[in-house]
Amino acid sequence: MTSKEGIFTAEVEAAAAPRLTRHEGSTRLELPLGTEAPLSCFVYERPIDAAGAVLAVAKAAQGHKGVTVLSLAPTDVQVVAGAPVMFVDMDYEVATSGDSVSAGRLKLMVRASPELPLLCAHDQPGYARTFQRITTDLAATLQVPGKPRAPAPLAELRVLKLEGRLAGFDWRTGRSLDGGAQRTEVSTSLLLPGASNGPRAEDRTVTTVTDDKGELLEQRHAFAENGQLTLQVTLRRERPSKPPRVTPLITYRYEGRQGTRPLKGTFTSRTGIATEAMVRTGVREGLLTGEASEVLFDVYRPAESSSAPTEVVLRRTPAAGPRALTLTTGAIIEEARANASGALEWTERTLPEGRLTSELVHAVPTP
Repeated sequence: MTSKEGIFTAEVEAAAAPRLTRHEGSTRLELPLGTEAPLSCFVYERPIDAAGAVLAVAKAAQGHKGVTVLSLAPTDVQVVAGAPVMFVDMDYEVATSGDSVSAGRLKLMVRASPELPLLCAHDQPGYARTFQRITTDLAATLQVPGKPRAPAPLAELRVLKLEGRLAGFDWRTGRSLDGGAQRTEVSTSLLLPGASNGPRAEDRTVTTVTDDKGELLEQRHAFAENGQLTLQVTLRRERPSKPPRVTPLITYRYEGRQGTRPLKGTFTSRTGIATEAMVRTGVREGLLTGEASEVLFDVYRPAESSSAPTEVVLRRTPAAGPRALTLTTGAIIEEARANASGALEWTERTLPEGRLTSELVHAVPTP
């Protein structure tokens, strides 16, 4: 199957020929399954927020007369063709004539690919395995016409669970740039239970560019809540002063927006803003070897403080295991476990909604 505009090609399983409808920025696919309801998918031409996109479907359903969304629960997260895929069940009720109420389940799948994001839905109880098989195969074959882009040489998927129940994912990729520079991107999508306003979605993306020495050149942060961008800020390292200071300080410039409030300014750090690779090295060579009981870093967390670095302290906690750690980031305390490379393969912290855990389930190359 090829879209008329030549935007994408894909292979799909369907009981009859798929119907394609072009919209601004997306293409809708209707796939007849031989069931009462067809399977509908949207192929987007720009990146989407995975959790925000799922929540938008729930809000659209809630807007129909008599419909009440009861729950929005992720059921599975996996990697398909070099991108994370999340499956979600939306249970709802429909008030009909009189006092009768009918129940329904909308199955959803979202693929957070940077090139051709995908969102699929099937509004009919049952057929869960069929839905997962068809949408997974579609995601695996969906691509821009021509030679497919090589997968990222570094990729990690972490599943996020709230009180033991699947709630989202954390996806990290890394690629080499010219001149020895590196570009890493970390995307986090989280569906959280709400109170009176129903479920809520959090999506975060942090893109970091480092030089040939592994030191930070630029870092871009984008945070969205319920599909609305709430914070967007870019941090850049300034060139060192001439002549150099006796006690060198590294200057960073930040600029962006938090809600309607503009953000702009500079700050300094004696050690420099640490990248994730630097933190891993510190854990591996300092804590796991036993040479240090704690390591400290400056990091940039604009959601907590956009105008200054935030200190991260990692400490060994031998009583909890040979690779057990405690992380203190500002006022946030997390329990963690590192793998042999220094990466955090498991973390746990407390949110207002409960205990949030992160577990590494996929890594390329293998640690």
